[in-house]
Amino acid sequence: MDHSKHVVEHGMKMYFHASTKAVILFEKWNIDSWQGMLGSCAVIFIIAALYEGLKVFREMLLRRSSVSVSMKMISLPHFIQSLLHILQVVVSYFLMLIFMTYNIWLCLAVGLGAGAGYFLFSWKRSIVVDVNEHCH
Repeated sequence: MDHSKHVVEHGMKMYFHASTKAVILFEKWNIDSWQGMLGSCAVIFIIAALYEGLKVFREMLLRRSSVSVSMKMISLPHFIQSLLHILQVVVSYFLMLIFMTYNIWLCLAVGLGAGAGYFLFSWKRSIVVDVNEHCH
């Protein structure tokens, strides 16, 4: 394997680039034009913004539920929080994998979408400090 070109055998670039061609997450999500890139960036921007909204929504649900020491593990609020946690983890890894394409347009869509989502949703937080993981 020749490492001098910084490309893995399947063609994935391991450096930041501005190509309009990319495969995003699934083989069927294959971009090969500026129109496709623009549309994909819009979708990714929305997903990243909604991801920030999901984090705030989970915090809001947790505050509204009557959490106490006597709360049972098998309860509807805990079940809902568990499902939302799964969704949050999956979406965060999808965003991380999209960023790891090293395509600057897709990276910008993730970053700007997360910033827009934080701006739109995080003002509702009672605590401003963001201690959630940032793996995307």
